[in-house]
Amino acid sequence: MKERKVDIVAIDDNLVVVNLSGTDSKMIPCMMNEEAFIGSLGLRGEVIRIRGKEADLQCYEDTTELKVGETTRLTGNLIQIELGPGLVGATLDGLGNKLEGYGDFLPRGVMIPTLDRKKKWNFNPSVDDGRDVCPGDIIGTVKETELVEHRIMIPPDFSAGKIRGIKAGSFSVEDKIAELESNDGVRRDLFLMQRWPIRLPRPAQKRLQLTEVLNTGIRIIDGFNPVMLGGTACIPGDFGTGKTMCQHDLARHSRVRIVIYVGCGERAGEMVELMHEFPKLIDPESGRPLVERTVLFVNTSAMPVAAREGSILVGATVGEYFRDMGYDVLLLTDSLSRQAQGMREMSGRLGEIPGPQSFPAYISAYLTRWFERAGNIVCSGKDGSRRGSMTIIAALSPDGGDIAGDPPTQAAIQTAKVALILSRKRASARLFPAFDPLSCHSKYLDSSVESLQGYFERQDYPLWIDNMKKLKHAVVDGERIREQMDILGEKGIGDNEYRKYLIGDLIQKSYLNQNTFDENDRSTNFDRHNEMMRFFVHLLNIFPTSDKQTMRRNQENLIYNIVQSNYSKDYKIGYEKILETILGDGKTKREDQAG
Repeated sequence: MKERKVDIVAIDDNLVVVNLSGTDSKMIPCMMNEEAFIGSLGLRGEVIRIRGKEADLQCYEDTTELKVGETTRLTGNLIQIELGPGLVGATLDGLGNKLEGYGDFLPRGVMIPTLDRKKKWNFNPSVDDGRDVCPGDIIGTVKETELVEHRIMIPPDFSAGKIRGIKAGSFSVEDKIAELESNDGVRRDLFLMQRWPIRLPRPAQKRLQLTEVLNTGIRIIDGFNPVMLGGTACIPGDFGTGKTMCQHDLARHSRVRIVIYVGCGERAGEMVELMHEFPKLIDPESGRPLVERTVLFVNTSAMPVAAREGSILVGATVGEYFRDMGYDVLLLTDSLSRQAQGMREMSGRLGEIPGPQSFPAYISAYLTRWFERAGNIVCSGKDGSRRGSMTIIAALSPDGGDIAGDPPTQAAIQTAKVALILSRKRASARLFPAFDPLSCHSKYLDSSVESLQGYFERQDYPLWIDNMKKLKHAVVDGERIREQMDILGEKGIGDNEYRKYLIGDLIQKSYLNQNTFDENDRSTNFDRHNEMMRFFVHLLNIFPTSDKQTMRRNQENLIYNIVQSNYSKDYKIGYEKILETILGDGKTKREDQAG
């Protein structure tokens, strides 16, 4: 569809109405979700509703001083994002504009290409001239960073055909690297760069069942609420409960190749701090800067609310692009609540029938469609052995910390397979990460328990699920007895019950609690985690029963010794000494009783 011009007839903040009447009684054609440039400044927006002779546009920039009667250009295209070398390590705004050179905010109407047009990349072909290829096939590689090999693919919307004129060399993203001659004789140029509409999921050859577990390094997730590789999770929590730190830890320690971080509608100060601090983080696996495998999108609360939706769609599209290369991708968003608030504001201006708390009635369906972009796939192309995955973990900030009464939060909890709910009470008690072990849950333990068990057996951890259930049961028992003690006091319960309470409390403070500032405790790989679980399960059985005062003293000493062992590389030695001490004390007591 060719570019057309229409006039603005009404403006309501970020909602702009244009007239489609045209001339000679002919309507000007208009496409749903079509990209538009609004007014004399060329503010970027898109069509979100068409009704008769008028169309409603969502403007992604500040509309101050925009006037009725100004001209708007309808481009005939959906909003697209540029995909190619230069994404990794970049800091972009919510629509993919590069922020370098303009500070933290772009001037209105300014669009900066996502990819650098001047930089040259060394391209190495992986196919011969004249070879038959189809959409999704990898035709060459570019060394983008020390950690990421960028794989150049045939775009999904191209036809199958033969490669012509491919060669190695140094190219910019706009230089032609080859031609694709389709079976009907039509030739199309191939570049290092391609474009894709942000609202359309990228195609895959086949979606696969989830069979692997994402190692996040966070024990309360991996040990109590596992997330499958290619799965979905949400992190609801009140302000100050540690959402941002959890996202940083997930980005830093999750065993994936690519991390996409989308700051959606968070405070400007927090996002600016993130932009300055994130490049300083070191990838623990390689020792290289974390930005060498990260793409960062920044869309603050000071930016127009309409752009928040664009940021999570752009993040998902970039994640799918790297997934199609055959990589495991982690998409982190902070936070979905801000995006939902933007939708509520626009829905109100459109006059739509509101749902609970004035959120759109379709908010749940919208989030479901977005979460479904995660998955484990067979990548498009002739090579049916290439696999890729995208895992989505989204933070939410419910108004007033009301998790139960916030519609977007409840929709996310119902849609995502894992709910990692942060607790104000645990955060106040300095127990971090502050996930509530009683409120968090993983649906994979119900629907995919066989896949989980199979994965851990293949990794030589056959008792992982059994140990998880035992430790979880101990924590639940401990919390149940704590509630009884709040009413009856310590004297109101027996020594046996008090022992269960102490064990549950010990597991929370020395197993679930992690120190993100300690290099050994901040992240736990599966090998170390498995040893820890075996140790704590053994501890459940041998923790000595005595009078309440003695048991409390023993528990406090145990917590101190276990935490010190967690801080050590030689944690096994510390655990062995603890077990020897407990078993030795028990043997001495039995000998004294026999004497």
